[in-house]
Amino acid sequence: MVKVYLVEDEIIIRQSIKNSIDWEKEGYEFVGDASDGELALPVILKEKPDILITDIRMPFMDGLALTERIRQKYPSMKVLIFSGFDDFEYAQQAIKLNVTEYILKPVNVEELSEILTRVRKNLDEEISQRRDAALLRESYQKSLPILRAVFLNDLMRGTADFLC
Repeated sequence: MVKVYLVEDEIIIRQSIKNSIDWEKEGYEFVGDASDGELALPVILKEKPDILITDIRMPFMDGLALTERIRQKYPSMKVLIFSGFDDFEYAQQAIKLNVTEYILKPVNVEELSEILTRVRKNLDEEISQRRDAALLRESYQKSLPILRAVFLNDLMRGTADFLC
């Protein structure tokens, strides 16, 4: 299951997001929520969610500062930022932090569900690619002794083919 963590200072919005999506049915594990980045950070470091949904402006630690801290430890974590501000400077900072989605408020449940589905598909593809790379590396490592033996045998017989 894909782990999701939510950070939003407006309790009504936070509760609405938290309660309007059937997380398990949609294939997610909702691992928690917080009202600001400062409260969220230790839980995020512990839970290691796959997707972080955060507001951009909050007291104590805002969404951009939180994303910057998260990127240092978990560069591949998907970050969705909500913003009530159609401000190019915020969007520019979000792009620099490699934010996955920049969503203008208000956001409805259908839109958020579509975004989460798209992000989950991307995550699944990345996981599949990493698994394929790991299998390829494992196969290579298992084959290496045989390849060496064949090469040394060919070298000793004088039939080794050197690509120069």
